[in-house]
Amino acid sequence: MSISKRTLKNGKTVYDVVVYTGFTIDGKRDRKKVTCKTLSAAKREEAKLIAMKDAMRNRSGRITLGQYIDTHYWPVAVKRLAATSLDTYEKEIRLRIRPRLGNVDVRDIDRAKIQGMVDKIETESVARKTIGVLKTILNHAKGDGLIIANPAEASFAMPKSGQKRDNGLVLTTFDQIADLLSIVRQKGSQSVQRIAYTGLLQGLRPEERYALNWSDFDTDARTITIDKAYVASSAKHGGERLKATKTEKSTRTIPMHPDFHAWLVDVPSGGGAFILGANGERISPSTAQKRWRKFLRDNPDAAPVTIENMRHSFATSYLHAGGNVEDLSRILGHSDINTTYRRYIRPSVDDMRRGLEKVAEN
Repeated sequence: MSISKRTLKNGKTVYDVVVYTGFTIDGKRDRKKVTCKTLSAAKREEAKLIAMKDAMRNRSGRITLGQYIDTHYWPVAVKRLAATSLDTYEKEIRLRIRPRLGNVDVRDIDRAKIQGMVDKIETESVARKTIGVLKTILNHAKGDGLIIANPAEASFAMPKSGQKRDNGLVLTTFDQIADLLSIVRQKGSQSVQRIAYTGLLQGLRPEERYALNWSDFDTDARTITIDKAYVASSAKHGGERLKATKTEKSTRTIPMHPDFHAWLVDVPSGGGAFILGANGERISPSTAQKRWRKFLRDNPDAAPVTIENMRHSFATSYLHAGGNVEDLSRILGHSDINTTYRRYIRPSVDDMRRGLEKVAEN
């Protein structure tokens, strides 16, 4: 805060009042400047700017994290976040952030207090999610001028990794995929077959599969158009709903795998949603998971690939069959080809051994 005196070209004297109120969302210092004709007016403006700054912190100049979330952060988040993200943020705030830090003044939250919260969380994945939500909230507080630095950006000692959400099984060849699909055709229900074929032979994300309509398929051109996703959220935030694809590049038209086309032309065509639930409407993500898990329980000879890992299996098999990485990235709808390398190329020990033997032969 400062009041500086300067003389204009016409000889008149003015007083500049400068108050730094904090930082903007993008990390730049937020400065308020007012020019007054007299020193007394400048002092009044300075007091007014300071009062505006402290208003964000309540009358006492203090505000707890819980108060800040309720009065300043959450009203903005509700307007900006997707329904699925709102569910996640609401859960993390209610179960982990508010119980440990809700009554702590925003300016008193430090690395030690956040570590104390992390120490009460059972698994690393949950801890990282909680820290991510807290980091977003505190970045908002930083932009409002309440804090200068975000303590949630520090490094923390994490709890154990915990149990994985899936068994990690990924099929690495189209022969392995064909074996699984053979069982699916013989013993799987209509919805199970459609979940498996669109995942294992086309590499679609689960939410992209659930969003498919019959009109998205062009059997003459042998293409599939992916332009939406079907996601689950709480009833409070709208329940299951169609939304835009994950990224701009996720909206795409891709060629059909020959085996997928051969299977699809034998499927009785219909209208509306492609994968149906029990009520004849679009299948929900939870129902899809239940039906696939039941199919695997009833058919122990089927490779227990999860719905999520069907996409990984397609990508890995595509590359092992000699497919081009750039083409695969477009088929998968990745915004960055590095994502394709990092997440979907999973050579097995046998694959690596064959590679070494091939190098040795040369």
